[in-house]
Parts: sequence; C-alpha cells; structure tokens
Amino acid sequence: MSTQTSKPWMTRTGWVLTGLISANIILDSFGKFFPPVLLLEEIQRLGEQKIPLVPLGILQLTVGVLYLIPRTSILGAILMTGFLGGAEAIQLRVNDSGAFLILLPLLLGLLAWTGIWLRDERLRNLIPLRAPQVQPEISTATPT
Repeated sequence: MSTQTSKPWMTRTGWVLTGLISANIILDSFGKFFPPVLLLEEIQRLGEQKIPLVPLGILQLTVGVLYLIPRTSILGAILMTGFLGGAEAIQLRVNDSGAFLILLPLLLGLLAWTGIWLRDERLRNLIPLRAPQVQPEISTATPT
C-alpha cells in the first residue's frame, strides 16, 4: 500500500471542518441539559411523546468528544452518522419540515467524514481519490 504525503492545506482544512462539526454537536448537546422552551415545543411538533433529554445530551456530548480525539475519530464519525441518521429520519417523517432541515443532518455527516479524510492520512490511504499507480517490474534476468 503506497502512502501519500499530507499536504498542509488538507490537514488544516480537515481540522477546521472537524472543529466546526464538533462544536455544532457539542454545543447542541448542552441544549439538552437545559432545554429551552422552543426545543420542547419542537419535540412535541415532531410527534415525539417523552424524550429523555439528559441521557441524549450525554450521548451527543460523548460522540462529539470521540470525534475530536484523533485515535477515536473514526468511531466518533460512525456514531455521529448514526445519530444524524436518526435526526434525518425524524425530519423525513414530518411532512412540513423545510428542505434545509431535511438536508442539514446529511450535510453535517458528509462534512464530518470529509474532515477526517482530509486530516487523517490512514483514511486517505484506505479510500484514495485515484487508483494507486502500479510500477512495472524490471526484470534483472538476462535473456538467453
């Protein structure tokens, strides 16, 4: 497996995306600990009865922190994708949600994986944009 060298702009862009996505998830988790009235009204509008917000906030905070730590970022991205998939499912179930609210979880998940791909060389080696160049073998045997 050939290794690609990291370009500084890729690493920086990846960390900026990671920081923005993590900040979104982590700051949103704090809203679950002290829910504003608007959040409670939105939960009822979406047709949910009783959601345990504090455990949901702890889970969301944990996912955001796991995503920030380089050694656990892929696990964090997998969990975040599942978390955002649930948000996407609820938004699709409700017919009067706006198009932006439906696409927002999808966009956040895509940006989360793009951030990891840009900053983590191991993932870029697993999922390259181009097929690796195969070098022809040079024969050292003399023809007879």
